[in-house]
Amino acid sequence: MATPNVKRKRLVEKSLPPAIESYIPESRLFMQLQALERRLDTKIVRKRLEVQEALGKPVYKKRIVRIFVSNLAANQTGAVGLDDMDEGRFGAAEAPSWTLRIEGRLLDPTGTATKTRTASHKFSEFVNSMVVELDRDPDLYSDNVVQWRRAAAEGDVDGFEVKRRGDEDVKAKIMLDIRTATDRFKVNSPLLRELLDIRGPISKAGFIMKLWQYIKFNNLQDSDDPDQIRCDTGLAQALGSSVVSFTTLPQMLHAFMTRPDPLIIEYTVRVHAGDFHMAQYAFDVEVEVEEPSRQNIGPLANVQARHRELGQIESQLAQKMQDIHNARAKRDFLRGFADDPVAFVHRWIDNQTKDLEVIMGDRRHGLEAALAAIMAADSAAQELTADRQQVLEQETAKWLKESALYDESWADEAVFHYLSAKTQERMQQLLQQQQQQQAQHAQQQHQTALGS
Repeated sequence: MATPNVKRKRLVEKSLPPAIESYIPESRLFMQLQALERRLDTKIVRKRLEVQEALGKPVYKKRIVRIFVSNLAANQTGAVGLDDMDEGRFGAAEAPSWTLRIEGRLLDPTGTATKTRTASHKFSEFVNSMVVELDRDPDLYSDNVVQWRRAAAEGDVDGFEVKRRGDEDVKAKIMLDIRTATDRFKVNSPLLRELLDIRGPISKAGFIMKLWQYIKFNNLQDSDDPDQIRCDTGLAQALGSSVVSFTTLPQMLHAFMTRPDPLIIEYTVRVHAGDFHMAQYAFDVEVEVEEPSRQNIGPLANVQARHRELGQIESQLAQKMQDIHNARAKRDFLRGFADDPVAFVHRWIDNQTKDLEVIMGDRRHGLEAALAAIMAADSAAQELTADRQQVLEQETAKWLKESALYDESWADEAVFHYLSAKTQERMQQLLQQQQQQQAQHAQQQHQTALGS
C-alpha cells in the first residue's frame, strides 16, 4: 500500500533581514547557528555517502569454529588377519573397519538468543583444503593419504569421513588449510617478524602498514627525498639493503611472504575402545564470517523518522521566520508614518496609484515603456525599418542599464519576492521528488512482504 502524499507547507526565506540585528542583538547567534548548520549539512552528506559505500561492501566478523575428531569402529570382535579380510571369505559388511570423522560447528556469539540466530554455516565453508595422513605400513596399505580441495560445484558439508578396513589402532595426522576472507601470508623472516611485531598470518596490506608504522616511528624517511627510506641496522639486515625506495617495497616484501602453515591435529584411531571414540579435546579455530546486511540495524533504522522530525522543525522555523518578516514590514510601515506622516501618505498614495495602473493595464514597465517613449518621440516612427527598430532597442537597453529605474524603493522588494518565488518553486520540486521516492520505497516493501 503506497504512502499517501502529505501536503506540506512551503518553506519561506529563512534568512533574517540585515537591519534586524540592530533591534535584536541576539539574532547574531541565529546567523551563526545557520552557518554551523550549513557546515553540518555538508558533513552529513559526506558521511551518508560513506555509509552507503560501506553498506555495499561485505563486513566480516571474527567467530570461533569448534572442531571435533572422533572415530567409529565396526566388527572389531576378534583379531582378523589380512587373509581373513579378503572379500572371498568375509563380506564387506563383516570385515573389521573404522571410520574417522572430522566435524566442525560454528559457535554462537556470547549472549545470542535462539530467536536471533542467523542461518547456520557448514564446516567446509571455512576450509580450503584438507589432508589426512595415516601411519600404516605402505607395503600393506596404499591408501594412506587422503586429500580434499574445495571445488566450486560442490556443496558445503558439516564434516568429513574417512573409512578404512583394519583392526588395529592407527595414528592420523590431519592438516587443515583454514579459509579467510582476505588472503593471508606467513612472514618467513624471523627478524622481520620481531622488528614489526608480527605474531601470526597477516595480509599483504597489513604487512605494508606494519612496515610503514615502523618507518614513521623510527624516522627513517629521507628528509630531502621522501621517496627514499634510510634503513636502520635491523631493517637493513632484514631487507638486505640500507636504502629502499617506496615504489619497490611491495615487490620486495613479496619475497618474504609464503602460505601460512596449516592447522595440524594429531589423533589416534582406537578400534578396541568400543564402537565410538572421541578425542579428549576439541579444537577452537578463529574464522571470519560475513555479517548479514546492516541496512536495518542500529541508527540507520530511524533515518526516516528523524527526517520527519526535522521536517516538522523546519516547518515551525519557517513559520517563525515569516512572522519576523511580517513584523519587520509592519514596524517599517509604522515607523515611516511616525517620522514624517505627510511624506509617508504621499508616497503611499503614489505607490497605490502605480499599483492600480498596473492592475487596470494602463501602465507599462521596463523595456516596453522605454521603447514606446522613444518611438513616440521619433518623427519617423510610422516608417520604421528593421535596422531602425534594432537601433532603437539597443538605445533602449542602454537607457535602462544607465537609468535610475532600479534605484526606486520597489526594486529591492521585487527582487526579494522573485528570489523567494524561485526558492519556493525549487523546494516544492524537491519535496515532490522525496514523496515519490517514499511512495516507491513503501510499494517495494509491500511487494516484498507479499512475496515472502
